[in-house]
Amino acid sequence: MDSRSEHGSFSGNRRRLSASLPPGSLAVIATGPHPLPCGVDSAKPWPDFHYLTGLREPQSGLILEAHPAGEGRAVLFAPPHDHLWDGPTVECDIADVRPWTEFETVLRAMAFQTPVLLVHSPENPFAPQEDHWLAHLCRRLLPLHALERLAPFLGRLRAEKSPAEIAHLREAHALAARAFRRAIGFVRPGVRGFEVKAEFLHEITRHGSAGLCCPPITAAGAEVLALHWPGDRRPWNGDEMALLDFTVEWNGLCADMARCAPVGGRFSPRHRAVYDAVLRVLREATGLLRPGRLLDECQQEVELLLQHELLRMGLLKSSDVKDPASPSPALHSFFMHEAFHHIGIEVHDPVPASLPLAPGHVLAVEPALYVAAEGFGIRLENNVLITETGAENLSAALPVEAEEIEGLLHL
Repeated sequence: MDSRSEHGSFSGNRRRLSASLPPGSLAVIATGPHPLPCGVDSAKPWPDFHYLTGLREPQSGLILEAHPAGEGRAVLFAPPHDHLWDGPTVECDIADVRPWTEFETVLRAMAFQTPVLLVHSPENPFAPQEDHWLAHLCRRLLPLHALERLAPFLGRLRAEKSPAEIAHLREAHALAARAFRRAIGFVRPGVRGFEVKAEFLHEITRHGSAGLCCPPITAAGAEVLALHWPGDRRPWNGDEMALLDFTVEWNGLCADMARCAPVGGRFSPRHRAVYDAVLRVLREATGLLRPGRLLDECQQEVELLLQHELLRMGLLKSSDVKDPASPSPALHSFFMHEAFHHIGIEVHDPVPASLPLAPGHVLAVEPALYVAAEGFGIRLENNVLITETGAENLSAALPVEAEEIEGLLHL
């Protein structure tokens, strides 16, 4: 079977991984030994294992052989199962299923003719896990084998979304736009972040979403200067700018969005000037994305765009910029994070930085300006799909013009 016809299915993902592995190698991946209530950067735990198997139970494992045609042997290891308490076992499309207790024995046997093991270990910096127990286990069982990283191979595969995944992402973004319109209607003086958050969560879950993919951010005023402000209990003031930074899970995929709104219902002249500057950069940043480009190149260009806006508004002086062709260190007082990140089954998909953009990649675009001296910041975030000719805005239904935002505030 042509693996391209299975792109996006669990069997298709395994076939593509098997075909991409170095000849003679084995890929080893497993879930943790203990249940997790949820993921850290995705709506559910163990996204890589689910990507290959469709399963998320703890004490589960997969060994996959390399094969140039993607036909490497796959062995799944399942945890103990109590039918009375847990119901019937979850169906899987892997024929060779063993109990988890056989994992060590089978791994030794399959590795006998294999010099290299590609071992999965959590490498998403936004979703750290407690340890690297699987690598330690493989090292103990096979001390003379070479152990290498599986993550770069999975990252390259996950970067290119299948047509089915793209369809789900479109649905996720449509739901994000709908939920945002509901939540922003509750922004007003005296409201607290958890109230706005509750309205967004209510809207997405009542339409079938599993919920948020990572902790949301509802901040106002100087709180926005903390990039991942955790608080949500302080009543907001009418002269503050609020940040609503939310995610939406849909069929195992994530949408990510951020919008700012004036708590009092109207932008002040200063807030509006900075808001419009970030919006201009958001649009120009989207135009930078096209097949073949590297995100590091695009990042520098976005920083130059933001630097130009700061000079235009007088927040930076020409003396602060020694080389107009390079971002000044002074810029990083106003913008100190990445303007792009891959998104998919995790909010921050761990895709190798050296991978050029290609059709099917999906990215978050989030320029911002943080004006610490004046106690506010503006961050705007869209998600885009890389096409053959550029980038399509998946967040097009999400209001972003200042007049649109003001019109949604029911004061």
